[in-house]
Order: sequence, then structure tokens, then C-alpha cells
Amino acid sequence: MRVSALIPAYNCSSTIVPTIESVLRQTRVPDEILVMNDGSTDDTEKVLETFGNKIRVYKQPNGGLARARNNLIPHATGDLISFLDSDDLWHPDYLKVQERRFKEYTDAVAFWTGHVNFRGNDNNPWKDAPADLEEKVELIPPLEFFKRYNSRTGPFSCFSYCCVPKKVLDHLGPEPFKEMGAEDSYCCSLLSLVGPVVFTSTDLVGYRLRDDSLSKDHGWTFGVWVHVFELLEEKFNAEANARLLKAFRAAFASKRRVYAKLLMGMGRTSDARVQLKRSVQNSGNPRSVAKSITLWSMTYLPKPIQPRWPSQYRPH
Repeated sequence: MRVSALIPAYNCSSTIVPTIESVLRQTRVPDEILVMNDGSTDDTEKVLETFGNKIRVYKQPNGGLARARNNLIPHATGDLISFLDSDDLWHPDYLKVQERRFKEYTDAVAFWTGHVNFRGNDNNPWKDAPADLEEKVELIPPLEFFKRYNSRTGPFSCFSYCCVPKKVLDHLGPEPFKEMGAEDSYCCSLLSLVGPVVFTSTDLVGYRLRDDSLSKDHGWTFGVWVHVFELLEEKFNAEANARLLKAFRAAFASKRRVYAKLLMGMGRTSDARVQLKRSVQNSGNPRSVAKSITLWSMTYLPKPIQPRWPSQYRPH
């Protein structure tokens, strides 16, 4: 079998070298490393040239992470497609473990591993030798995966620790990733319509935390997440079974409520009320409807007795 490594690259000259080197150091070396230079304006292009024929570089005008991934996928010849962002790192045994899972769980539609968060220029964030630790492996059914993803995104929050069979990506169509800032959320939701996923708990990826991350702006993040659900609604109505569709509608209504609270904290009262009204339409569950109506009513209270609405920004 063949394994492809796909790396979108945008203005990443300061981090891309250790990222690619972590791929080249794999005990199971990928059959190809494909990099998309997404309209970089720094020295990314020159840095990529130093790797010579060890990588294949493609170029496009800046179009964002989703377009970079989507445009790389057709060039990949692997049976298993691995994704890596340009500032993250793989433990040397990452692909070896992912290939093993791929062969063991032939019906799975995606494979995740654990990860460690790190900051700065520490390019060896592992304190132990993760591959030597006992692995806990889960096969997660689609409904459970969808619920877990929407209640605690963390273990599945980035495709740097995810591999997807090429046949699955082909099934998802030409745009498995959409919506800037929520590319992974869109694809993860699509995957829940296709089949189960595998999670290996061993921390085999280093995820670099950035102080300028857009995810610190909760108002923006949840606005994008709501839009992802809007994009997916028609597809879930057509393809999801009854239980998954119920979970989708409940999650949609919940996302709108959270977004509405953040909008209230931002002083955007009329926009918050729109989200709360729409959340009632998204879920026919009486408890969910009651939550939305209660929040909607609170937005009409005099300001001194309104709840303390959450801040738009995640605390440092």
C-alpha cells in the first residue's frame, strides 16, 4: 500500500523545516510528500526549494487551508492520505501506527491519534517515547463520534493527527474541506455520515499553539461553526439516519445558543435574537426549544438584571 503526506503551506518559513523533517524521519516513510504553497509572500518558496526532490511542491494563489487541501488531494496517489499543518510535528512512529490501524480496521473512514500541545521553538515536544507506551485503540461508531466531536472537539480538533483513506475522500467529493477556520469541523461532520472512525490514544503528534490563533475569538469561531451547520443541513436531512439527524439538529440548536450568548456579550442583541429564533427551528426537542425560548426572553430584560453574558475572547 501507499501513503501520501499532504502539507498546506502559507507564510510558514519559520516553521516548515521542522515540520517536513518530522515527516522525513518517519520509521514508515511516506511514499510521497506533497506541499501546496498557498500564495506565500515570505520566504516559504525558497525554503521549500532546499528539500529538492524529497517533496513535490504545487502553487496556487492564496485561497486558504481548505482550498489548499482540496487541491492537493487529486494529486495524491496513496491509499491512505495523511494531513499535516505547516507548524505541527509528527513523532517518528506516527505513520507506522496509522498504517497499522488502516490495515486492522478496513471499514473505518478516518484514523486519529493522540497529540501533545506545545509552544515556541521546541521541536521535540515529547517527554516520553510514545510508541513504547501501551496503546488504547477505539473504534467509534458514527453517531458516537458526531456527539463526542460536538461536545469535546479536542481529540479530533486538527487533521495533523488524522489520516483518511483515499477512497473515502473520493466519496466525499471534490470539496471535503470548506469554510475558513472550520475546515476540520466541516470534514469531520461529513465523515460521520460515512462510517466509524478509529482513535489511538498514544500522543504521536505535536500541535503547536499560536498566540495569534483565530480560535481565541469565540465570537468569530462560533459564527463560523454555525455557518458550517448551515452548509451541512441539506446533506444531513437527505443522508443521515434518524438518530444521527436528531443529534445533528440538537447540536445545531446548541451552537446557535452559544453563539447568541457571545453576540449578547458583544452588544449585538438583534443578531443574538435571530440566532435564538432559528435555534428553535433547528431542533424539535422540547427541552432544547425551552432553552432557546428562555434565553430569547432574557435578552428583553433590563440590562442590569440580564445574565452576565460570556466574553467574545477566550481568557489567556
